[in-house]
Amino acid sequence: MNSEQFLAEARKTLHVGAAAAAEYVEARDAMMEEVNTRMTEHPQISSLIGGNPLSMMYNNHRNHIDFLATVFKFRGFDMLAKTLPWVYHSYRAHGFSFDYFPLELEAWKNAVRKHLPPAAASEINMVYDWMLRHHQTLIDLSALPPEEPEAYPELADERRKFMAFLLAADYAGGMRIADAVLGREKGQETLYMGLIKPVMYEIGRLWEDDKISTAEEHLATSLVGRILAALYEKLPFSLTDRGKAIVTSAPNEYHELGARLLADMLESDGWDVLFLGANTPAEALISLIRKKRPRFVAISLTMPFSIDKVSGIISAIRAIPALSSVKIMVGGAAFNTAPHLWRQIGADAWADTPQNAIRQVQSW
Repeated sequence: MNSEQFLAEARKTLHVGAAAAAEYVEARDAMMEEVNTRMTEHPQISSLIGGNPLSMMYNNHRNHIDFLATVFKFRGFDMLAKTLPWVYHSYRAHGFSFDYFPLELEAWKNAVRKHLPPAAASEINMVYDWMLRHHQTLIDLSALPPEEPEAYPELADERRKFMAFLLAADYAGGMRIADAVLGREKGQETLYMGLIKPVMYEIGRLWEDDKISTAEEHLATSLVGRILAALYEKLPFSLTDRGKAIVTSAPNEYHELGARLLADMLESDGWDVLFLGANTPAEALISLIRKKRPRFVAISLTMPFSIDKVSGIISAIRAIPALSSVKIMVGGAAFNTAPHLWRQIGADAWADTPQNAIRQVQSW
C-alpha cells in the first residue's frame, strides 16, 4: 500500500463523533497515567525504547494523546494518516523498536476501555484497531524518502556548502554563502526559499534520523538567526504602506524560523510587521492585537498538538467586536498536512508558503 492508498483508506474508514472525542479529552490524564504505568512495567521496556530514558517515552505518550485529541475533535484523519509514518520513522531513528508501537497501541486501547463509556470506547478503539492493522504498512511507509520537488535546483551547490558550514558552526562561511545569494536577482526570495528553507528542512531530517544531536540542530538554527539579523539591513524595503500586521508562532510552538521568514518578506512588501517569535502566550497576543489593531494576524504552527490552542485564540478574537475587521491567517506544517483545518478553526485563510501568504494579504 502506498501513501495515497493509505490516505484514501483513512478518509473512507475512520470516523469519531463529537461526543466520543469529548470523552477522550476528558479522560486524557487518567489514560496517559495508565499507559505510562503499563509500558514502564513491561519486562523488555529498555530494549523496546532503545535504551532511551523513560522520559522520552512519556513525552511520546503525551504527544500521542494531544495529537489524537486534535484528530478526533477536528476530524483530521488526513493529518493522522500523513503523520503516523513520520512518527514511526522518527522514533525508530532514535532507537525505539518497531515492536514498541503495537504494544503501546494495545495499552491505549486498554486505557480507553477502562476510562471511557462503552459507546465512546468502541468508536475510539476502531481507530486504534485501524492503526494496529496497518502496523506493517506504517513500517514500510516510514522508510520512504519525502516526496518533495527540488526548489531552485541552480542552488544545489550553495545548499550543500551552506549546510556544511552550519553543521560545522562556521558562521563566517555560512554568511558568505547567504550574502552572495541575497545579491542575486529576487535575492530575498531566493535566499529564504531557495537556500535557508530547504537547508533547514534537511537539517531537521538529519535530526529525525538521529544523525545529528538536538544541540547541533539548535546551533544550526541559531546560526541562521544570526545570519538573518546581519543581512536585515540589506533587505529590499518597499515604500508602500500597506498597514500593520502581526506575525507569531502559536502557544507552545518553539519553531519560529518559518514565521520569521514570512515577517521579513511581508516587510519587503510594504507591511509594518510586529514579529513576536516563538511560544507567544494567547492572552498576551490578544492583548497586543487589541492595542495595535493590525489589518491581519498570521499564526504559524509546526507541530499539530496545539491546533486546539490556535482555535481558541481565533475564537477569542472573534468574540471581541472591536476586532471584527482583523483578518486571521494560519500556516505551517501542522496545517499543511490537513489544509481543510483552517476553515474548521475559523481562520480567514491558510497559506503554505510565504509567497502565497503575501498574495492572500494583498487581496485583503
